[in-house]
Amino acid sequence: MATPDGRRAGEHLSNGVGPHQGRDIKGPTATIKSIGKLNLTLVPSGGSFTWTINPATMKTDEQLEKFVALMRAYNELEGSAWQTNCISVEKLRDAQKNPQNYSNLLVRITGYNAYFTTIGKALQEEVIARTEHSIS
Repeated sequence: MATPDGRRAGEHLSNGVGPHQGRDIKGPTATIKSIGKLNLTLVPSGGSFTWTINPATMKTDEQLEKFVALMRAYNELEGSAWQTNCISVEKLRDAQKNPQNYSNLLVRITGYNAYFTTIGKALQEEVIARTEHSIS
């Protein structure tokens, strides 16, 4: 069924405690602050937060330091189970077109890893639809 946030009937639900795909438009800092309000300490096994970051924005020491600072902030907000896909949409689209070149490409789904080329078109599209964040 559809949900009040604009997700249409038949679309995937969020893949964890983070916003629905494409709804986390204010950046990773806003996203982790929102998750921090959930009080995940009350969830016995924590809550899975899976997000995607473009690897092109993780090349400099400054970008890596900012990423580490973001992870520390998430921990201070008592977030749990941070899972990251560090891959570009372009590479995922190429993997769909040329699966023979990407037999070892693992992606984080939610709570588990899977080989991208074996998960089926619908789940591939869900992974691709996730907001691709950057560190600047």
